[in-house]
Amino acid sequence: MKTLNLKCAVVALLLGGTAHAVEAMVPYDNFNPMEPNPVRATKVRGIDPARWTHVQSGARVDSVRALAFTRLRLMSKADAGAGRFGLRFTQPAQVTAIAAKVRMNNAKSTGCAVAGSPVAVSTTELTGRFFNAGTPSRGSARDDVTASIRIVSRSTDLPASKELRVEAVIEQCRDTSCAGRTQLFAADLGKVHQGEQASLRVQWDAANHRFVFQRDAQPEVYGTYAVSDTHSPGAPDKALVVTHALPTCASGAPLGYANAYFHDVLVNASAAPAP
Repeated sequence: MKTLNLKCAVVALLLGGTAHAVEAMVPYDNFNPMEPNPVRATKVRGIDPARWTHVQSGARVDSVRALAFTRLRLMSKADAGAGRFGLRFTQPAQVTAIAAKVRMNNAKSTGCAVAGSPVAVSTTELTGRFFNAGTPSRGSARDDVTASIRIVSRSTDLPASKELRVEAVIEQCRDTSCAGRTQLFAADLGKVHQGEQASLRVQWDAANHRFVFQRDAQPEVYGTYAVSDTHSPGAPDKALVVTHALPTCASGAPLGYANAYFHDVLVNASAAPAP
């Protein structure tokens, strides 16, 4: 995962409402089996397999993926490499927008002991691959374009600080697995404390060749891009995840830890789930 260069971010802010080209948002899952929203025809205990499939890549030493009454809990702890852990939407091609209330209760990123070593990063994300900027190949993420709104912990954060960053980023995959990425847009949406809830939204506004990002009731942030967006992604994917990207250290032990909760997931209206 490429380190975000916030100094190079170009941010466009608009104080008005959502652009006319994007769909309204509707409930997808509130993780409440007793009072589900939207209503289900039958009661579902646990994570609904009709709406979610598991995401798990990279190595980790500990992980939790479970429901905590009206919340989804994702926890991942790793000491090497890069990986992601969470839930993927079962119909990603229909999803052009994701919103949710997100709380990162705990996070820690520890890098190498040697100064100047690569930064360790842990995140909580609403993310997806929305289109392909080249010639797509089925099952390959090469040239797929991802957009994410995320809460980030870095090993360069002040020691003992409980402050994290909310960020928006658009990236183009450079390989079949999207391990390497080229950044097309980045924006800093401000600080958030560990344990503090934030309402996050990422939405593709294809008609205007941009993504709409929003945190809480702040003005929308428009992320534009200068690549082709007419092709579907080679490897469609929309997900709620926690991630880690850790350097290989000559000395010192890297660590990536994220413990996050997701509430009240919304999607664009045409991706509303079946009862």
